Amino acid sequence: MKSNQLILAALMMFGGLFTACDDNNGGNGGGGANSEAKVVADDYEAWTYFDFETGTTQTLPINKEEGAVTGLYTGTLKGSGMFADYVNLEDVSVSITRVNADSVEVSAMDLTMSMSGEEVEPFTLTTRAEAKLENGVWTLSGGKQETLVGETIYKFAVSGTIGTKEGDAVNLTFAIQPGAMPMDITAAYTSTVTGSYTYEVDAAAEAALPFQWDIAVHKYDIRTNGGSAKELSKTDLDAVTMADAESGLVADEMGEVIADMSNMMSGFVGYQDVVLNPELANWVIATPTGSMPPYTYELNSNCFVVSVNGKVWKMKFTAYNSMGKTAACFDYEEVK
Repeated sequence: MKSNQLILAALMMFGGLFTACDDNNGGNGGGGANSEAKVVADDYEAWTYFDFETGTTQTLPINKEEGAVTGLYTGTLKGSGMFADYVNLEDVSVSITRVNADSVEVSAMDLTMSMSGEEVEPFTLTTRAEAKLENGVWTLSGGKQETLVGETIYKFAVSGTIGTKEGDAVNLTFAIQPGAMPMDITAAYTSTVTGSYTYEVDAAAEAALPFQWDIAVHKYDIRTNGGSAKELSKTDLDAVTMADAESGLVADEMGEVIADMSNMMSGFVGYQDVVLNPELANWVIATPTGSMPPYTYELNSNCFVVSVNGKVWKMKFTAYNSMGKTAACFDYEEVK
């Protein structure tokens, strides 16, 4: 599972308390000199859209639709053949998260199987697999990947099928090779689909926004409306000119954002596949500390330029928190 992203997601719920803008910081809009804006984006399950021209914002939810292979499953794991007496586990949780368009990461959690019969501490095995959708059924296939458990390296592979509708069957085969064991422990994992979702903002609702949006903000993620952006080395917004936008602007590219935290404590986080701007992603810098608190947050002091909907805008972020909620606060102005 994407454990580093899961941890970061949990920590970001407590972050953003060091640089704040109040309710008076923003809202005058218009894109004229010294315009200020505050785009509140505290909900993981929503995007907030912003129009530079008028300073208008509106928030739309990220909807859940059935049919994804990703999800959190609970089922039984039974050994086959000579391993039937060694592997017989109930309530085994399997988390499947998206890696890219045709690849997933599979984690079998809290396994307690032991060839010796002795009680062992629960452990988790993780591997990757290709995921192909055909005729309403997902097919998983992949080679073995290694997980270190204590002093033993486990090689783990998953194959099989998962339905797309609630109540559909989950039939997977686990191939597990502990340490120097010359053969695989094979086991059948069976479950049913109880909630496997894709995450998207309703396209019709986005198209019906009463303004032509320029950027959208999701927590610390930012994308443009088909535009491009560039981080500058300048820190003085007044010093930014059209020459700064003549080259080096970067278009949005495919990425993902956390869209569903409802099962986080069970080990699963839902992600929306969506375009993001890699330059605007630098507006907040999270630095790991190696202790507590795990991250420190710093506002990027550099200015940015954004070319979108036929105009160029310059921005300087001033805060990432408002009244305890995540908010992108920035000064901005049209570049002419």
